[in-house]
Amino acid sequence: MVFVFSVLFGAFIGIFFLWFSSKNAVKDYPELRIHVPEGAENSPEWQAWAQENGYKLNDKGVWAKGTGMLTSATEIRFEGNDMLVHMLVQECINFLLGINRFAINAPILAGKPVRMVKIKALNKLMAQWNLPEIVFGNPEDKVRIKN
Repeated sequence: MVFVFSVLFGAFIGIFFLWFSSKNAVKDYPELRIHVPEGAENSPEWQAWAQENGYKLNDKGVWAKGTGMLTSATEIRFEGNDMLVHMLVQECINFLLGINRFAINAPILAGKPVRMVKIKALNKLMAQWNLPEIVFGNPEDKVRIKN
């Protein structure tokens, strides 16, 4: 009985740590914003990359991969006009009480191995567009959003 309680208590502490670190990442690293070429969302490079990596356009205009239920999902949005287009990339972790959205390259432990694989795939797209590689952020890169 003590063993079961210890395991449950440890699991609770682990989940709380992941929730707390991802909640802080929401404030410090809200999104990864990348300046991309004009017409990037309609480009053949993007369309091929999105299909190859399992991203689908939903009815909200967001390219998403995964559901976020007991796993992390990734959302990619394009915004801007013809002169300045940005691609916003966020990782979404669903804790049943709410979804925490933060930059895919935020330097936190939550889902880091999976996010590293996703960043590696994104870097292939960045290379096709002749853009710099995406790297995990540093504490100096904080944006800090006040509530």
